[in-house]
Amino acid sequence: MKKSTIFACLILTLIFTMNAFASDLPQRVIDHDSVFDHGNSKSSKSSRDTVFLVGPWGSGAQVNGQFEDATGNPQWNGWTHYDITRPTESHWHVSQYHADVLPGGAGNMAAYCGDETIPACSETDVIGGYGNHWNDILRFSYVVADPTSGCSVTVAGVFSHNTEPGYDFTHFEFVTADETVSMAAVDGVGVAVVFSHSMSYAVADYVGENQDEVRFEITFKSDGAWSDTDCLFSGNGACQVDDLHTTCTNGGYDQTETFDTDLGDWMQAFPLGTGDFTQLWVGLGDMDPCFANYSPQVAFIDDGEIVPGVGPSYCQDWCYGPNGYIVNTTGGAQIETNPEAYLHNALESPVLTWPGAEYIGASLTFGNFQHEDLSGDSPGIFITWGIRTAVNEADLEAAGWVDRAFVYYGPHGIYRRSANVIGDLLESGLTVAQVQFTCYELGWSWGYQGINGTPAPYFDNIRFQAYLAEGPALSTREIDRAQDNFPEIGDINLNILEDNNVRFDCAMNNGDDNLNVPGDSITCNVSSVRVGGELTENRLYFTVNANPVFDPARDHPMDGFVDAQVVVNNGAIVPGKFAYDLPDSGFLFPGDVLHYYFSATDEVNNATPETATLPADISGFGDFSRPQAYNSGYEVHCLPSVTADDTNPDIIFWNDFAGRGGEEEWYGALNNLGLTVGVDYDVYYTNGASSGVGNGLGGRCTDGLLARYTTMLYTAGNLGAMTISNGDPTNDPGQDIQLLTNWVAQNETQLFMTGDGLVTDLIYSGGATNTFLQDYINVFRTTADLRPLINNQATPAVIPIAGNSVFQTAPQWIAYGGCAGINRFDAVEALPGAERLARFANPSGVADYNYAAATLNLPGDDRVIYMPYDFMYIYTDVNHPVSTGVATRVNVLGDVLNYFQFSTAPWNPTGVPEAEKFFASNHPNPFNPSTKIEFNLPKAGHLSLKIYNVRGELIRTLIDESRGAGADHIMWNGTNDQGSSVSSGVYFYEARTAGEVKVNKMALVK
Repeated sequence: MKKSTIFACLILTLIFTMNAFASDLPQRVIDHDSVFDHGNSKSSKSSRDTVFLVGPWGSGAQVNGQFEDATGNPQWNGWTHYDITRPTESHWHVSQYHADVLPGGAGNMAAYCGDETIPACSETDVIGGYGNHWNDILRFSYVVADPTSGCSVTVAGVFSHNTEPGYDFTHFEFVTADETVSMAAVDGVGVAVVFSHSMSYAVADYVGENQDEVRFEITFKSDGAWSDTDCLFSGNGACQVDDLHTTCTNGGYDQTETFDTDLGDWMQAFPLGTGDFTQLWVGLGDMDPCFANYSPQVAFIDDGEIVPGVGPSYCQDWCYGPNGYIVNTTGGAQIETNPEAYLHNALESPVLTWPGAEYIGASLTFGNFQHEDLSGDSPGIFITWGIRTAVNEADLEAAGWVDRAFVYYGPHGIYRRSANVIGDLLESGLTVAQVQFTCYELGWSWGYQGINGTPAPYFDNIRFQAYLAEGPALSTREIDRAQDNFPEIGDINLNILEDNNVRFDCAMNNGDDNLNVPGDSITCNVSSVRVGGELTENRLYFTVNANPVFDPARDHPMDGFVDAQVVVNNGAIVPGKFAYDLPDSGFLFPGDVLHYYFSATDEVNNATPETATLPADISGFGDFSRPQAYNSGYEVHCLPSVTADDTNPDIIFWNDFAGRGGEEEWYGALNNLGLTVGVDYDVYYTNGASSGVGNGLGGRCTDGLLARYTTMLYTAGNLGAMTISNGDPTNDPGQDIQLLTNWVAQNETQLFMTGDGLVTDLIYSGGATNTFLQDYINVFRTTADLRPLINNQATPAVIPIAGNSVFQTAPQWIAYGGCAGINRFDAVEALPGAERLARFANPSGVADYNYAAATLNLPGDDRVIYMPYDFMYIYTDVNHPVSTGVATRVNVLGDVLNYFQFSTAPWNPTGVPEAEKFFASNHPNPFNPSTKIEFNLPKAGHLSLKIYNVRGELIRTLIDESRGAGADHIMWNGTNDQGSSVSSGVYFYEARTAGEVKVNKMALVK
């Protein structure tokens, strides 16, 4: 899939028109929570509220989602699987449809690749067209008279075509014993185009069972989206061909096929396909140190048996699969004839009966193991999921699969639990549904041609549920929402206030990637799933905390709403997709902060209307008192925060991990240091950073505007790809590195950079990012995974080096990379000219590793501090706490800013009253044989309290349930989940509730 993964943000005109070629590549995402749906479930709590369609044994589900029988033995339970690259039906046939444009006029017949019955998408569209994932062959084969002699073959004729430019092609090809020789590949629109192709066959080129045939094929291939079936492209079918005059000198063949009644000497044919590698496995190995699944799982491993005559495919670096086998990365059964072939297998549930039309909410949850690091030698293996629903079962296949327009991957080899709310994807009045999962080798889209694959992905424990809900269904992606922005003029001009307009733009580019042009409006999917439901209201509500400096230039209200506009593509309305825009002039200015939400209302037969919002919780709407008072995914920062005397904060905090975690840690530390957003620092969020859509700081800021800041705090979280972009249109077209390089080179700057895989990504991203790494960070990366080099510690202690230039108040801390998901920290060493500020300690607490836990580089008059783990993973070492009573990360950040000589820093770290915050502590420590772990919950909610060893392995789950507000405790007697006593050593306990995490260290001494 390509543009099924990309809905571009849109240009607002009198009618919104979607650019059909918004991007060349699909969007990638690691997590499955990039879509936020409304959560207004019915208030009734009867047993009918939620129904399992797919679920575990004992759930009453129609289909079991565990791929095992009741005793745990492998069993498909009605699930089917197939090779998407090998279709079982052809769309080539003789038809009068649109054949009148060819010679012969009205009543003419021609060979047609299309479907005359596809419904029109709008009043201006025509019935008929083509669909997604088509791969149809019209073949001519001829047995030569003398197979010991060569020959010449010519095929000439006339054809018309109407397909999505750049993606859906009609290929004209000669087939030989060794290869397929392309004569032409056409896309776009053409009417009555005359063609003629010739080929000289040598004896060794003949094909067929007896190696005595010549062969010519006309093949149509479409990608995963933008066709007549999804209404994103409107046409009248892939192509028509007629009057095919074919000659062969060996045997004297000379015929013209007019297709008046049938295909004649031409025939439908089917591609060989890569092969269906889908099978059930028991006891699969994995890379996840926190979780294992030895029950039956679905995987796509090429063991040399599942597809006869193919494989096996062996590992290079990732050999934990059965006998070292991995997924097929070499084209499978097509490797001899199509070296560009790729794996694309599907797993589908049986058709499911929907519990009733009143069930307009749904969720799809599944477990999967992913391992795809997107390195240069990887194949690029992704997973997708989709559903299709229909009012009648006969219409289900034609309904087409719908999803969130992402392909998913996991860089570190861990099990994930994906939860997707999908009510907006349901057909109104549905009676049947079906779910699909795929394994897709898509790396070729980004230039990955490697065969260093893994056994992943695996699928298991699938849940598909229907439930009662209220109001329309809404969904959107981070990249379809509004992006933080700077003045369009690229500078600040307080002499002419109205020149400083900040545009309300989308995160996603619209147009040629190389231009890096943001879409002018944002989009949201809105649908009424209730039978007979009609949307009566569809709006975007907004409110602005306005910078008074620019009040004289404003000519729009600072709060209100705008109505949705329909999205039109090629003259056809895109069903269920809407666009929203706010003024680009006289409205937003530097220093403004905007909050917004989507709201939609539907009615059924004039009954009581029902309303839903996105986000579902809008209680903080209009609260600008502090960061995170409102959902940060629906907040826009207009930068810089300029004052009347033309000054702005010295610090810019670039969150290149926005919406994925770490905000509480960063904002908490900044707040504890007495720093205020908009006064002491500005915030820039990169929406959907892992998708690489060009909206990093280099996609919206200019050299002049960034030069207004002296200090930058940068976080990349645990991303190892799509961090600081290199202007590469196949990965991320933003010019982040150019902007950063110019800023550091031309100004006296101070840069604090943190991120688990930041250096690795800079290495892989190209020349400019490597130069930046060498010149400004100045470290050498040994490997992308530090853990094996430090005795497999997932939570190592970090000890500042005595007399270092930066860290004076934080005695030591933990770089926490433990369960539930193990982090991969870059293993780096400081190069000459850079100072190693801190080292990792061994399990005994001695800092004897050469790998740097923090570095300082002084290029020219600049200062660059770097950590190979993200700031959010700095945890307090309970045996070495700081004296100020706050988290150690507060002092770490304070030390950094002190070293930067941040002139206005109050540096008065403040704690939070114990009764008002979430905390966990234990005593005695060290202990034997037991210790008391105390905790406090500010409000009732789910609490998880787990014990891990120094390698990050889960030892004991003490609490995993809902608890009331207030203080409580639990005892741990030094046993694991199996009841066995654990050995002496250091352990960590992790407490989680309401998005907060506390990790402390304790020692068991026997």
